[in-house]
Amino acid sequence: MNTLAQPRPSSGSPMGLLLILAVVGLVVAGGFVLSQLLTVGHTAYNSDSRGIFWGLPIVTYDFFLLSSTGLAMLASAWTVFRLPAFEPIARRATLLAMAALAGGVAALFMELGAPMKALLLIPFSGTFSAPLFWKVWGVIFYSVGLAWLLLTWLWPRAVLPSKAAAVLTFVAAVYITFVAGGVYGWMSMRPFWFGGEMSLAFMVEAFLGAVTFVIIFTHLAAGFNTQRIPERTRMLFTGPLGGLFAVLMIAHAFFVVSRLIAGLYSNAEGMQVWHYLWSRPTFQAELWIGLGLPIVLTVLPGLRRSLSLQLLAAVVALVALFTARYDFVIGGQMVALFKGSWAHGLLSYTPSLTEWAVLATAVFLANVVYALGERQLALDGQEGL
Repeated sequence: MNTLAQPRPSSGSPMGLLLILAVVGLVVAGGFVLSQLLTVGHTAYNSDSRGIFWGLPIVTYDFFLLSSTGLAMLASAWTVFRLPAFEPIARRATLLAMAALAGGVAALFMELGAPMKALLLIPFSGTFSAPLFWKVWGVIFYSVGLAWLLLTWLWPRAVLPSKAAAVLTFVAAVYITFVAGGVYGWMSMRPFWFGGEMSLAFMVEAFLGAVTFVIIFTHLAAGFNTQRIPERTRMLFTGPLGGLFAVLMIAHAFFVVSRLIAGLYSNAEGMQVWHYLWSRPTFQAELWIGLGLPIVLTVLPGLRRSLSLQLLAAVVALVALFTARYDFVIGGQMVALFKGSWAHGLLSYTPSLTEWAVLATAVFLANVVYALGERQLALDGQEGL
């Protein structure tokens, strides 16, 4: 057979309710953001001319884009490398990659002053020395690859994806993640960001975000009833994917702690941000709970085999990942590049209500895309059975 069976509606699936809530939330949050941008413009955002140029909308964009590329790379374990164990999650991971990309691009468009002009001009600006120029072209090819997979694999419910589409998506995802890390890591004028390891750290965080999203949304599709999760998916979660989760948590913790120690030890201008972060209770919670709890729940085999505890670890890790992305993006801007009498000490930033609404809009839009796909597509793959 060349196609999968039609998906059967399930009375236990919450997708209908999720779709309604997401649409309502999108209209409310998105409408509020648009009304603010059309009336007061970018003064609705709390970024400023002293040095905090990238605020919560850019944090949201980065987080969703990296989650998307991580999901595409995770799906490639089946779509490109044909590892049978990862086949049950490949379709859902691909759909989640599309949903996360939609949310991330929406957040970016709401942050840009002239999004349509930027969309048309940046790819043809010829600014070859700018990492963002190359990142935009990566996103273009990545979007083409995801659309190709949707039209030739997910939507017609074909048994196997196009190898060309899968390879294009995978290569573009790796490329975007590498360049996204370089956008920060190649900025020598900002020591808080600067470092050749940034692209590798972004790769780890992208994969970690992908694993948490797959776990959370698989449970969501099953109505948070572990008995309704297909057996092959259960075996993957308690086996290879659970082990990958543990490895990624340890790698992410290594990057965070090693940069923290270097920052606290260094007296270089710009690194004093680490002393500020270390003094904050939220950062301490991120370290001891956001990193510690998921590591304990995933490293210990007995706990890792519990799907409920694994779900808890995924939720905590996902929140910690977003918090770490916020600390990273904002922290790198807290020391003004050219300090004068107007910029004593560290710069301060608190997201405005409109910026929180941008985050909500991205979340709701991503859930609309996902819920529509979950209702229309066969996501619990059956290839190779």
